Amino acid sequence: MIEFQNVSYTYSGADVPALVDISLRLAPGEIVVLVGANGSGKSTLARLCNGLLVPSEGTVTVNGMSTIDPERVFDVRSRVGLVLQNPDNQIVGTVVEEDVAFGPENLGVATADLRIRVDDALAVVSLTGMERREPHLLSEGQKQRLAIAGALAMGPDYIVFDESTAMLDPPGRADVLAVMQRLRSAGHGILHITHHLDDAAHADRIVALDAGSIAFDGQVEEFFEQNERLSDLGLELPPLAAAAAYLRNAGLVVPAAVADARGLVEALWPS
Repeated sequence: MIEFQNVSYTYSGADVPALVDISLRLAPGEIVVLVGANGSGKSTLARLCNGLLVPSEGTVTVNGMSTIDPERVFDVRSRVGLVLQNPDNQIVGTVVEEDVAFGPENLGVATADLRIRVDDALAVVSLTGMERREPHLLSEGQKQRLAIAGALAMGPDYIVFDESTAMLDPPGRADVLAVMQRLRSAGHGILHITHHLDDAAHADRIVALDAGSIAFDGQVEEFFEQNERLSDLGLELPPLAAAAAYLRNAGLVVPAAVADARGLVEALWPS
């Protein structure tokens, strides 16, 4: 469990805090989507998850370990992987398998176990067979999956995706979202920070930030039904959810959180 208890954070020299009194939990096997307008504190929260930042007030714990405990920094960061928006900022190897091996190799993982970790991580993100490919020859979606494999090879319980689909085309985004579902099924906790509200349709829960505070924490369908609140947060319904809302207003039975066009069709014409 990643747990925030009454966490506030203020950057050095800032007049106002970036986060205010945040209480939040992420459990293993759960996907939580975090949304909010630019400057709402999403990336700050991401970096608090694995101790890159430590709270100004309150506590963040990972499996019971405090991120401010200097003796547990290594353990915390090995339990929480972080995947950033631009994969080029995380790729360090000259070929794919070297990049995935970089993290665990620096942890001192034995050679035999290292091979297993690399192969397993590449299989999860569907990059098996590209072990000797140079990263600059990969597509943007493949690079992002490589960054995920690098985080996964560290053996984390949780992975934080900070706008990791923002630079991808629709097929690339779909690939990364599919990886998240596989990781959730394998028991990993996923915090997905995104400005694509339609990504939330695949989540177990959605959390919305507003000016550094939690404005909503609950079910995706409930959130999508609150059009006025979305507007107040500087957000708008994704096209499929907007279509579902229009159809509901016309008297049809359609769920608020529709994952894809097929789901919308099946809701209208159940088999």
